[in-house]
Amino acid sequence: MMIQVMVCLITILVCTVDLLAQAGKTNQVHVGIIYPLSTNGKTALVDTNRFSLHLISGVSQQEDACLITGVSGIVKGKAYGVAIAGVSNHITYAKGTQVAGMLNHIKDSAQGLQIAGLANLTGKEAKGVQIAGVINKAGDVTTQVAGLVNVAKRVKGVQVAGLINVAEASDYPIGILNFIKEGELQLGVTLDEAGSSLLTFRSGGNVLYGILGIGYNFKHEEARYILEGGIGAHLIAQKAFRLNAELASAAMTSFEDGVYNKQSFRALAGYRVVPGLELFAGPTFNHLLFEADQPAIRDDRYLWTHNGKDYFSGFFIGGIIGLQISL
Repeated sequence: MMIQVMVCLITILVCTVDLLAQAGKTNQVHVGIIYPLSTNGKTALVDTNRFSLHLISGVSQQEDACLITGVSGIVKGKAYGVAIAGVSNHITYAKGTQVAGMLNHIKDSAQGLQIAGLANLTGKEAKGVQIAGVINKAGDVTTQVAGLVNVAKRVKGVQVAGLINVAEASDYPIGILNFIKEGELQLGVTLDEAGSSLLTFRSGGNVLYGILGIGYNFKHEEARYILEGGIGAHLIAQKAFRLNAELASAAMTSFEDGVYNKQSFRALAGYRVVPGLELFAGPTFNHLLFEADQPAIRDDRYLWTHNGKDYFSGFFIGGIIGLQISL
């Protein structure tokens, strides 16, 4: 009940601050509980402060240095310096650092660093870094790091997401799925020396891309079903020829004999036969790890092995070929 009341109060404040217009003043310190229970009283809506500290929620026209609130900070105009809120910051324009337990909502644009436990939502551009536990969303951005999803227009730096990156242009997306308008989406089929065939989806920008694959091993029933994820980079792109490097990790299992974990580095040469159709192949350097009581699946064909009490570990060289089409 208390949380619902607090949410209602914050909503009312956010919706009504633009309805009031008075001549504000500049204060060195603004301390309060919740509007209008503060040292600025009812004029807090139009005042500018250098330092603000509020037990629940604070409202102002502008913050010049530091804003700290237990639940929510609301700035009608510009916020410079640091804004820290237990739950959320609601600011029109921000320059500096915003830290919130759940949400940073910047109506216009932001410069600097944004950190939120749940989401950073910026209406226009975000020059700097956005870091969120779940989602970042902005117009043009410099760098985004999210536990789940990043959404932007044009990205100058890096997008790092636990699952999905979305952008009009982003050369350096790091995620399993990357939907970049000016990038690439490719669906392919691969086959390696161990008899593993995968249906793969490669998606990304002009430099980095993500890899997601599911497949089947035709040689070893103990490692019959395969799930793979990874990241790749376009190192050289000259007309129809490309050289790519990939790092991938795969889990292989029959759902009865445990899981075989395989990590691979690949150097792949690709040739575009016709527009939208590419053939590729190359060597792979691999590491295989599985529990000691699981059946061996490579007949001791390793460069190096370690038979531990609990786990077997081995390195080996392999190869892969594939075909993919552009979507």
